[in-house]
Amino acid sequence: MSTFFKHLMGAMAAFAALCAWPSAWAAGSGGGATVDLRDPMFWLIAFSVLGAVAMGLVLALVQSQRLRLRQRRSELQRVRRERSKLQALLNAIPDPVYFKDAQGAYEGCNPAFERCTGLLEAQLIGQRDDQIEQRPEWSGALAGAAGNNHSTQRTLAWVTQPGGERACLDVVQARVFDEGQCMGQIGVARDVTALREATTKLHRAVTVFEHCGEGIMMMDADLLIRDVNPALSAITGYSCDELLGTMPHYLQLGEQGAEVLKELWTDVGAKGKWSGELVDRHKDGSCIPLWVTIVSVPAAEQGGEPHYLAVLTDISRIKQTEAELLHQKLHDRLTGLPNLALLRDRIERQVGVAQRDQTCVAVLYVDLDGFREVNDIAGHSAGDAVLKEAAARFVNVVRASDSVARVGADEFVIVLSGLVDEETAMRLGERLIDAMREPIFDGQIDISKRFNLGASIGLALFPTDGVTVDDLLRNSEAAMVRAKAHARNSVQAYRPELTQAVKQRFELTHALRHANEAAQFRLEYQPQVRLSDGALIGAEALLRWRHPTRGPISPMEFIPLAEETGLIIPIGRWVLETACAQAARWQGVPGKPQQVAVNVSARQLRQADFIQTVDFILAETGCPAHALELEVTESLLLEDAEGAIELLGALKSRGVRVAIDDFGTGYSSLSYLRRMPVNTLKIDRSFVSELGQDANVAAIARTVIVLARSLHLDVLAEGVETAEQAAWLQREGCDWAQGWHYGRPMPAEDFAVIQQVLPVGPKLAVVKRLQLA
Repeated sequence: MSTFFKHLMGAMAAFAALCAWPSAWAAGSGGGATVDLRDPMFWLIAFSVLGAVAMGLVLALVQSQRLRLRQRRSELQRVRRERSKLQALLNAIPDPVYFKDAQGAYEGCNPAFERCTGLLEAQLIGQRDDQIEQRPEWSGALAGAAGNNHSTQRTLAWVTQPGGERACLDVVQARVFDEGQCMGQIGVARDVTALREATTKLHRAVTVFEHCGEGIMMMDADLLIRDVNPALSAITGYSCDELLGTMPHYLQLGEQGAEVLKELWTDVGAKGKWSGELVDRHKDGSCIPLWVTIVSVPAAEQGGEPHYLAVLTDISRIKQTEAELLHQKLHDRLTGLPNLALLRDRIERQVGVAQRDQTCVAVLYVDLDGFREVNDIAGHSAGDAVLKEAAARFVNVVRASDSVARVGADEFVIVLSGLVDEETAMRLGERLIDAMREPIFDGQIDISKRFNLGASIGLALFPTDGVTVDDLLRNSEAAMVRAKAHARNSVQAYRPELTQAVKQRFELTHALRHANEAAQFRLEYQPQVRLSDGALIGAEALLRWRHPTRGPISPMEFIPLAEETGLIIPIGRWVLETACAQAARWQGVPGKPQQVAVNVSARQLRQADFIQTVDFILAETGCPAHALELEVTESLLLEDAEGAIELLGALKSRGVRVAIDDFGTGYSSLSYLRRMPVNTLKIDRSFVSELGQDANVAAIARTVIVLARSLHLDVLAEGVETAEQAAWLQREGCDWAQGWHYGRPMPAEDFAVIQQVLPVGPKLAVVKRLQLA
């Protein structure tokens, strides 16, 4: 433009000079000459000047336009470059960006926006959000703020991307103004899904860090504490401020062994992690057992230093519980004495010391005489009180270096070590017996709660009577069994010449303890018939024991052992359950017993819950009460007649029949017998076997039958083996009989009936003989 004005000014100057030329011409001629306007030369010169002026103006205008076009082209190129840069920038931005005009119609977007919405830019241009089929999910949140005066709106929106993934977008929309006029809108949406997830994880981590019950500690490369959580302060007793900048006690050489710390840092360096048990120091000075996990955390940046994360668990309660469980495992819960497991360990250690020092070890096996009667008569609470008092007396007798252990219900073992011999051990045994001479009270004032117990003691010495723990315990128990069998309340030393019977009894006692659990018992049933017509009226359940190595064992051999050891209680319950279940299965079956007799011992009847046990078994098995007959011995009448009358009356009131077994062999009280609620008297087989040989025996049997008739009781004879015995019993009025003459004891599945004609007096009568099918 400036060049154009220069040319224009030059042309105007030339034109002014032309106009002034005639006057100048005249003045130059002395004033006497004038310009002749009609002179052609004048006009030629004038038009030439005017043409030159015009040409200059045209050239000036052309030059000006060229300059303007050149500037415009330069500006367009600069704008195009800027637009390309902006387009490349928008395309490179990973966040969706869009532009809208003042009416809300899309003017453009970047590829990230296309990927986010699944729509191409060509589909969006000129369209508003409400005109798009798949409108962005954040548009609704920004629509309400579109008409306000705020220049920026912002919202968080969860969207479903074309691939089906859910993403959280942080959308910012701003108006664009030019000289106060709104030109449109620009929006940017940033995917903050990863940030939101990281924030959520960080929040969780902070929550865990603050509220975790485990102590958490962060340490730098120099093992100085940089951060701890409240749980760690609670464990150690130190506040966070007191711990920051210090080295943990549990990593210091004075608190831990050098080998432990060496192994710790070796594992951390090789594996990046170590876990194990360490001991820390509480603020009050006490030791805290900890389970510690130390993790090496690599440096976040290259060239940075790693740091360490430690997680500490206070295992004080676990240690205490372990100690308590170990104590319970190795000690008797009632008396607090060592049990058999701990006793064996102590004997083994004492034997090792004795071998080294050439000394002896004495093992005294103690069994309390009369203890079972305490349980049967006064109950288990009184028995527990007696056991605790006996344990205390034994502990007071022995030295502190000796061991007292409870190894059974009423069995104790004392271990003496050092310079002991048989005489010293025997004297100690006598002192143990003397300690039990004083009556034991169960803590009550009632004089009836005073118990007098004795002690039978067996002694075995290392190395003369055994060199192993098992040998010493077995031989001392064998000596105790002999003391109990021959002279109670005494001390017996083990001798190799112990009889084979005592050994067998000892082994049988142990075998009996496991026979019930190993299902070695079984029941056989012997038929009971009516003598008048030979009809089957019932069967007696008889217990049989088949040992896996010794074979069948006689009831006369193991029943007394069961009575002594108290195993008759669980064995008797099993017999009662099995017999009642079989009786229930036989009900209504022709040729099968409709009544089953079961022997119960006096120890069973003394159980406080015996009646409830019978009720439960009858209900559980479905056996009718009238199908069960319980056989008791005469000894029950002598021990506690009034209690027996009450007990048997309760049984009879339920419909259970009661029989007195082996009647005539004991000392019966007729005054109590007439009050006893019993149904049947059973004549012992010892009388039946001699009916044809001894008149006195026949008189006794006849008297029993007459006595039963007088008391309105049924009579059953045991051990009938011949037809002559059966005929005599029938003539004398005996009701029922059982024995090999009518059938041997047989398993329930083999129980069957075979008719056979047997002579009875001068006539022949048909009776039913049962035998193995």
